[in-house]
Amino acid sequence: MSDFNYTPDFTVDEAVQYKTLVSEFENGVEQRRRKWANPLRKWTLRFGHRTLSEMNDIRDFFMGKYGALTSFTWTNPNDSVEYTVRFVEDSFKFVLRAYQIYDFELDFIEVK
Repeated sequence: MSDFNYTPDFTVDEAVQYKTLVSEFENGVEQRRRKWANPLRKWTLRFGHRTLSEMNDIRDFFMGKYGALTSFTWTNPNDSVEYTVRFVEDSFKFVLRAYQIYDFELDFIEVK
């Protein structure tokens, strides 16, 4: 069972990221090589119209991981695969939409 068990809103944005090193020589020729054998995945999870209690639970989880410091497991709802991830940002931002109703987003990046 995954460490992060909170259900985001329906759409979960997913991206695949490669790391390419580019060396440009004085004559204009470029040499390219990949730094990673496999790509990293990134996700954006949106949580809209959440109660104060739900927001506090997720914020407490974020604080327990010290932001982007510590990794954890999460099951991607797009493919039902469990990934080891960490938060991309060291800050937790939220918007108060109505009395005790909050919106916020979290960005995850895969840890290899």
